[in-house]
Amino acid sequence: MCSQPTTLLTLVLALSILAVSEQVVGSDLHDSQENPQEKHASPQKGRLSLQNSAEIQHCLVNAGDVGCGVFECFENNSCEIRGLQQICMTFLHNAGKFDSQGKSFIKDALKCMAHGLRHKFSCISRKCLAIKEMVFQLQRECYVKHNLCSAAKDNVNVIAQMIHFHDLFPKG
Repeated sequence: MCSQPTTLLTLVLALSILAVSEQVVGSDLHDSQENPQEKHASPQKGRLSLQNSAEIQHCLVNAGDVGCGVFECFENNSCEIRGLQQICMTFLHNAGKFDSQGKSFIKDALKCMAHGLRHKFSCISRKCLAIKEMVFQLQRECYVKHNLCSAAKDNVNVIAQMIHFHDLFPKG
């Protein structure tokens, strides 16, 4: 993803991608490994309900072009797709700490993800795994397209402050 990253930058980027993927992907991987019988007992876990799908689509149509409204549409649904709004809010709340390249990255990457979510959601299967994979791939595409590595290189301290290390490890 990045060319010639420093060790600190590599660590920060790896941890932030881990945090993002864990927040967005949710607990499906843990659920399938812990008790496969429970997975079959709850068919809603495997597919987005028709009601949730309609609610998300309605929300996407009505969400504004600025802010985190599009990302909020994916909170509280039967596929447990969470974290997009929190990622957006974290970027927006910390945008003032970034240099001009970092601010451009935030604006462009969030706009790219919001646009992609609007357009790709209606075309995707209602299977939770397919939706989560689409979200993860879209994040990756937008981060690469809008040069996360360059923005991170000059804003390592800000990105490190944004990562909540306590969220990366299970409590116990």
